[in-house]
Amino acid sequence: MQTKRQQLVQDWQAIHDKIRQYPWAAHILDTVRTDTDWWVRHYADDAAYIAGWGHNYFCLHCSSALVFDPAKPEEHRCSRCGIERRDADTDEAWRYSYRTRASVQVFHAAVLYNLTGDAEYMQFIRRVLTFFADHLDAFRVRVPAGFEGRFSGTNLTDAVSICWLLNGMELVKEQFAAEELSRYKTDFFLPMAEFLHRKPGGTPNISCWMKSALGMIGLFFDERDWCRLAADGEEGITRWLNEGLLPSGFWYESSFHYHFYCAEGLTYYAAFCGLYGYDQAGFTDAIRRMYRYPVPYAFPNGLFPSPNDGWPMLGFANYAHQYEWIRNVFDEPLYRYALAQCYEDPDEAGHPGDRSTTSGGLPRLLFGTDWRGELERAEREHPGAVRPVRESRHDDHIHYALLQNEQASVFLKYGFVIREHSHADIMNFELFLGDGLVSRDISNSGYGSDLFREWQRKSIAHNTVMLDRHNQPNRPHGRLLEFRAADNLCRVAADDVYPGWTFTRSLQLLPDRLLDEFVVAPAVQADARADAPTHTFDWFFHASGEIDTRLPMRPAEPPGEADGYSYMQQVACCETDDDWEISWVLPGKRVTLAMEGRPGTVVYVFQGPEHRADLLRWGVMVRRTGADAVYQAEYRFD
Repeated sequence: MQTKRQQLVQDWQAIHDKIRQYPWAAHILDTVRTDTDWWVRHYADDAAYIAGWGHNYFCLHCSSALVFDPAKPEEHRCSRCGIERRDADTDEAWRYSYRTRASVQVFHAAVLYNLTGDAEYMQFIRRVLTFFADHLDAFRVRVPAGFEGRFSGTNLTDAVSICWLLNGMELVKEQFAAEELSRYKTDFFLPMAEFLHRKPGGTPNISCWMKSALGMIGLFFDERDWCRLAADGEEGITRWLNEGLLPSGFWYESSFHYHFYCAEGLTYYAAFCGLYGYDQAGFTDAIRRMYRYPVPYAFPNGLFPSPNDGWPMLGFANYAHQYEWIRNVFDEPLYRYALAQCYEDPDEAGHPGDRSTTSGGLPRLLFGTDWRGELERAEREHPGAVRPVRESRHDDHIHYALLQNEQASVFLKYGFVIREHSHADIMNFELFLGDGLVSRDISNSGYGSDLFREWQRKSIAHNTVMLDRHNQPNRPHGRLLEFRAADNLCRVAADDVYPGWTFTRSLQLLPDRLLDEFVVAPAVQADARADAPTHTFDWFFHASGEIDTRLPMRPAEPPGEADGYSYMQQVACCETDDDWEISWVLPGKRVTLAMEGRPGTVVYVFQGPEHRADLLRWGVMVRRTGADAVYQAEYRFD
């Protein structure tokens, strides 16, 4: 017999009270209702549409995202430059988004039905479910091999869609007749369960989404064999948590974005496990650790580092909805602290685009409160015991180090666990100074663009070193050689970054500067013959701001052809054997790079793209030749 311990939303009257009390709650309701009402009036899908690859939904000119308009299936305009893209790939990517968003709208409509009692919302929910059930065998998709889905485009978005369909259905389950549920189960959800069980994920985070959706089907329809297969079947959750979740609680693909993305599907399944009294050994502990981990690694302004694939400039606010869900399932002080960082001013009246009113969405309305006020009250009652301690730390399982003081933070990535979603950027670091990032990892803008393939993933776009003008080919594990938290110092190494070459980097964060020593040396030292082979070493540092230097620069061509050199713009260079310095000037701050001189040094300055082709920042490249290279630098903060 199927039993439930609790409802996903315990008290709908409390939601009404929240809407009257908090402007942000009323704004969320108004925003969601406006959006969902459009879908209720205009939803129209066609089983003949081919659903495609969502990563194709980007501008071919500047690599920015296109504007998805559900009312315009053949008009795709750039969000940045306004240029329209028209081709079959983009139309099919639009359909991928349309079907996925229609599924999310089922959840929105279920919330609105409970708040308003308007029967149109239930009618919309039935239309979407009936369409999927009627046409499951007729849908066609066109995506890269291995990622095919059944109805939305990909295996991943099928899983995401099912999670949202079931979250919505859970809120209105009593409104369905038994024969309706039986029909949806037989014609759609059970065939999808078989697909989610049999279809390979393609990447581990996709598998976790697929098995989470599979488990939710099993719980909702009281078919718990699917829950067992979700845990222990092929590519099951148990396997990936054992292999992919590191002891510290971080997901091994080494990206904060993919960490949260993997956690999201698991979170919805965890909520269903709680609702239906289903105990999956080790699962709840794992998901709780996943949400604890990122909190102490956030920069002071709430943004997370951006190593590897993902999207840049993401912070607590981008994952507010997930923290609302997980705190509703497992209430922990650290989750409450994270939620207090998600929203800027909970008492502010709602204005479109205001982070305090747009972050979190419906999960904030359903599960949230005045988290900033809650934090302030907790700090008054327990001074010094609520916020994470701001201190230097490292995680040797994922090869991260974070140096911190009151002025600055430095995030260093010195190794890899797996190649999946990795960038060729061993020893790259990000520098946060004062109130913002000065030198950041630009991450990427989308997998389909040349900018992603030829620049954003390459060594040249990061604060690291290239050997002989070639991209770093290997993804070695790193070695922590020394870490002294009290001195804000770490020294790390990685072997075989290039075959037979070891990188060693030492960083120490002082109150007014960062000290940096970067050594590139062969594992077996070359002999001292005059004709011993020499190599070219290119050291890079990229930062925001206007550049300022007294070096006698002259215009130059990009100092290489392949592996990203052609993306260097406004190139200038000079030769110097002496100590030198270059500054980046930003509002209210100045960062000066000073480097110890070495014979035969050539200093280049250039502009390179960020996560969009139309955004440029100044970089420095320091070229030397020889049997090895040692770069002694410091970054002064003014």
